[in-house]
Amino acid sequence: MINKVPSQQQGVALLAAIILMLAITLIMTNIFYRHQIDVSQATASLHTDQALLIALSGEGWARELLEEDSRNPQTNQSDHYGEIWAQAMPLLPVEGGTLTGCISDLQSRINLNSFSSYTAGKLQAELNHFDNMGLAKTWINLLDSLEIPATPARAATIIDWLDTDSTLVNSSGAEQPDYEAFQPPRVVANDRMSDATELADVMGYRVQEVQLLLPWIATLPSPSRTSMPININTASAELLLALGGNYSAQFVEVITEGRPFSDLNQLHSQLDTYLGFVNPSSPGGTGTKAKQIWNADLLTVRTDFFKLYLEVAIGEARIEVTSILHRKQGVQPTVIARTVVMVPTALPDPKKLSEVEKLFTKNDDQNQQSDEESNIVQPACLMMGI
Repeated sequence: MINKVPSQQQGVALLAAIILMLAITLIMTNIFYRHQIDVSQATASLHTDQALLIALSGEGWARELLEEDSRNPQTNQSDHYGEIWAQAMPLLPVEGGTLTGCISDLQSRINLNSFSSYTAGKLQAELNHFDNMGLAKTWINLLDSLEIPATPARAATIIDWLDTDSTLVNSSGAEQPDYEAFQPPRVVANDRMSDATELADVMGYRVQEVQLLLPWIATLPSPSRTSMPININTASAELLLALGGNYSAQFVEVITEGRPFSDLNQLHSQLDTYLGFVNPSSPGGTGTKAKQIWNADLLTVRTDFFKLYLEVAIGEARIEVTSILHRKQGVQPTVIARTVVMVPTALPDPKKLSEVEKLFTKNDDQNQQSDEESNIVQPACLMMGI
């Protein structure tokens, strides 16, 4: 006799087979999904490593460029934005991506650490002298031009933040007892600043003010607490106006029309002539007043510190590298600081161009007009807003 399997049992077996196939499908899908994630992460990591290596190669290129500039007899006497180092690195295609960058002059800014060279006597003498310019006066003038409250206290608090003692530089200064009332309390550094944003910790400075000042300030390692002069060939219009002091309009006109200057003697000579300075005690009755007003502690035509900005994009990886380079005469610059930023992947806005694209697609007529107005080649990093 033949036994027939009930139809109910056949249905259960079919359902079990379907459930089994569904479970296998889900497991395989999960395995495949995890595999894809692992591959994507490994690819992203590989691209990031490649991007960093390419950026370091770009850094090496910049160091060689600056070294070559310092060894060239035609260019080593002064630094200005007409030199090759100031032009942007072309948008270079690399395997799987692109590399671009630019070099800017950090001595075209006010070095906050230069305030460590001040003593109470030096600060008072500078502020009391009607004509002679110095870093403190320049700083106060810059604040005033940016519509930031400008008083001698603005310089005094920075000096006390940097100096190694606990004595007030003057009645407007601030030492540790003055910071105890802050919530939370702050500790005076009594040392050089490592980043320009540290200015926001100094008494009297608000975060919004520091953000506004960032394009004109730097924190460079002043050797032996001496003042680091500002490169007059690369200083911005705002800083030139601050440096001019009582002769601001005339000073700016002489600089913009005469630079690049090969040395300070040329600068002082042109200022003496333009401003009609006469020194009766000197032979011929001319020559040294401009040198007294704007001395070599405040101004220079050479630069030792540069900032390199590099942007590398490979696949889905995009990194930005900012390096601070210190150059000594005839020696390849050393990297004294480096910041690497991973830029999150985002969909490009078709209506907006990147800063690099803006740089290389600017209208030639607009560039020519801008150059004629400023009488100086525009630095690539400033054109890119870096």
